[in-house]
Amino acid sequence: EVFVPETGTNRSVLIHVPEDIDLISIRRAPAMVAFHGWHSNPWYFDRLAGLSKTGSKYGIVTAFGFGRPPASKESPICCPKGCDLVCCMEGDKLDILRPCAWHTEESDDVAYAKAIAKMLERDTCVDPGRVFATGLSNGGSMASLVACKASDVFAGVAQMSGALPQVKCDRDKPIAFMAFCGLDDDSCTNTSNQTVQQFAVMNNCTEPFRATFESATTKCRAARGCEGGVFVEQCFIEGLGDEVPGHDRVKSLHPGEKKQAPTNIDAIVYSYNRLSIISRKRYSDD
Repeated sequence: EVFVPETGTNRSVLIHVPEDIDLISIRRAPAMVAFHGWHSNPWYFDRLAGLSKTGSKYGIVTAFGFGRPPASKESPICCPKGCDLVCCMEGDKLDILRPCAWHTEESDDVAYAKAIAKMLERDTCVDPGRVFATGLSNGGSMASLVACKASDVFAGVAQMSGALPQVKCDRDKPIAFMAFCGLDDDSCTNTSNQTVQQFAVMNNCTEPFRATFESATTKCRAARGCEGGVFVEQCFIEGLGDEVPGHDRVKSLHPGEKKQAPTNIDAIVYSYNRLSIISRKRYSDD
């Protein structure tokens, strides 16, 4: 659990530390804080996106946050009633009746995200200059809110689906921002352009958006020349809905549901590669 000073509460967090991470040579590891989607949970999101597996490959500590269920209901592990921890860890359970979610209209979840980052820095040898965040759908909205409200703690964010809430951003430091949006996803298609432009302005980017990656189904563009050496990047994926680009659903929504096109960008691998160049400051023992 992690204590959130702003709310005076303890909240759960699931942490994955790569077994073979070499802290002797790197001294401090980067970290990714992950926000699952609506009615989902950390184990489902990890199985869907392969975050801990990719984190192990890149030497990244992964922390999975737990959204909150409706106020009138309890769901301590964000899984259906009757599904215990062993059941939930299978990573294929969703809870429609007691959906855990991120309440982006409030400040409590941002405080929770910052508390996770601080705990990682304190307890797991994480580099405070390389703490990142990602999320899908409602979790994507949460990730963009973190970029908007917690740039003092997070160095970069990769948003998958979802939309930046209509709030005033508190810019503290430059922050790398990536947005992945399927063209069949109504949660992001109407707002993605405005969101990346907003972060380009926040980061004082001087260069226009230029193409960075293209396949038969994916087109990405990025603004560079930004303060602090960060960047703002946007990827659109044809034929994709509210999904993790490059990763098929754990379970199909309906019989005969098509798999993703093999030419879809893998948002997890791509964002990990891109964010790996970001280091706000070198860790010092001083």
